[in-house]
Amino acid sequence: MKEITAVGRTIEEAVDSGLKQIQLLQEEVDITIVDEGNKGFLGLFGKRQAVVKLIEKRNAFKLATQYLDKIVKSIDPKAKIVSKKEPKKISFHIDGDKTALMIGKRGQTLYSLETLVQLVFNRYSDQYHHITIDIGDYRKKRQEALEQYAIRTANRVLKTKRKVHLEPMPSNERKVVHDTIAAFSKELATASEDTGSKRHVVVLYKK
Repeated sequence: MKEITAVGRTIEEAVDSGLKQIQLLQEEVDITIVDEGNKGFLGLFGKRQAVVKLIEKRNAFKLATQYLDKIVKSIDPKAKIVSKKEPKKISFHIDGDKTALMIGKRGQTLYSLETLVQLVFNRYSDQYHHITIDIGDYRKKRQEALEQYAIRTANRVLKTKRKVHLEPMPSNERKVVHDTIAAFSKELATASEDTGSKRHVVVLYKK
């Protein structure tokens, strides 16, 4: 965090001077008045400048971005991270030469990284923002694969009229399956079963 002590003829001048030196906006710092100053007698005797202390506020977005950058660069020093901040959502897109390593098996490393960055942001922010991370368009490709998988399973259940247990998935992927099958056929129902890493979707035929 940046910190600076600034002086001026008035408190306002001292604050303006400090903001220019620290290169931040007033809403980005905490201001402490060290000395209100004194114009002195007839503006000559006992004259004393105002002194203020400016300390950069903890910026949750900045800290979360730095945390993500540190982890990603430790895996792929040449990786590029593009961030987008919206009112209630923050998204990061990562490209590099080692995307497979950062994604992990079925996205496990990606989702773990996303959770860690969310925790860092939540720690320093008093407002909730949903954080998503995508690496090399993995999410888009994974969603398309899940939709195809869901439709194949749906056709299988419609044909056999027997329920099918799918492989364990994180909650966001289970939602894709639930939504896809719900839109595909009104003759089918879905439910999530088990707990933790074993939680999965079950596709059933409605009697």
